[in-house]
Amino acid sequence: MATTAANTQRQTIGYEEYSLYSSLSEDELIKMAIQQSLEEDPVGQPAAQSPQKSMVAYAGEVAAPSRASPHNPAYHICPRQRLAAQQTGRAQPSSSGAAWGVRRRYDSSTSQSVEIDPVVAAIKDGDEKAVRNMMKSGKNLSVPNKDGWIPLHEAAYYGQVGCLSLLQKAYPSTIDQRTLNEETALYLATSRGNLDCLLTLLQAGAEPDISNKARETPLYKACERKNAEAARLLVQYNADTNHRCNRGWTALHEAVSRNDLEIIDILVKGGAKIESANVYGITSLFVAAESGQLEALRYLARCGADINTQASDNASALYEACKNGHVPIVEFLLSQGADANKANKDGLLPLHIAAKKGICE
Repeated sequence: MATTAANTQRQTIGYEEYSLYSSLSEDELIKMAIQQSLEEDPVGQPAAQSPQKSMVAYAGEVAAPSRASPHNPAYHICPRQRLAAQQTGRAQPSSSGAAWGVRRRYDSSTSQSVEIDPVVAAIKDGDEKAVRNMMKSGKNLSVPNKDGWIPLHEAAYYGQVGCLSLLQKAYPSTIDQRTLNEETALYLATSRGNLDCLLTLLQAGAEPDISNKARETPLYKACERKNAEAARLLVQYNADTNHRCNRGWTALHEAVSRNDLEIIDILVKGGAKIESANVYGITSLFVAAESGQLEALRYLARCGADINTQASDNASALYEACKNGHVPIVEFLLSQGADANKANKDGLLPLHIAAKKGICE
């Protein structure tokens, strides 16, 4: 039992803090765990702690939804979510949107009742009459809330195109206004797949290339959501098909990683550069080979993409396909004349990595 309690205590300690406690005995660790639990108030809010104990409390706050990679970096909870995680005793959804790219409006799992702003309630219900009456009464519906959201953002988020049109016409200067996460109404509409709101905003003159804090544009988000209609609309309204996010990833990289041929075609015909590389020197064809997306790979090859493209560590597309066991990809690349003698920075050839992985086909 003592061993179990001690192991539980160790699990709450992050890797970077482990050295602080490695010299403690199991009994000392158990006492620390008991003392920490006694210092919490009835609702789980830790009492004032020393810096050392605070480090333990923060150890379990950050959750990574998937393995980090050059195009899928490690995810970190923002400070506001850290506070929420402490208050509820569990990690909260991402305000930047690990699932949707936008903040969750209301968490139905919370035990506390949330008082909804009457403006938000009216917009959520699509009550145009109520919104119009509020404006007639002199209420200013262009004032942001604590998250930087204005009613126009709410209308775009909830897909209420009637309310959105009313608000846009009443406050035309707010069309490109950003939230604290630097999301515009156009970005929110795209993230949620609200095509009517998306088209209405574009027709009203919304700027299609305003990005969020991660430098992701509405077009990038459309590719992430595999929403071909949204991507087509944005390209028609001159969205930049070569815009890069903060990792150098373009919309084409994103579409290729999802093997979405329709969107890939829209982007390439809209001017996307097939040889654009991210911060690791990875092109779209490299992404297709690395992730086993054969249809996307064939499309890019037909467009003249470099079969022998290499990342910044000199790994070739063929090397990555061998490393990940994508036999059909390897066969296709070789049929297109891929050089099997290109070594990575460690001098390893595709043949070496294939043998190491036990790929004998």
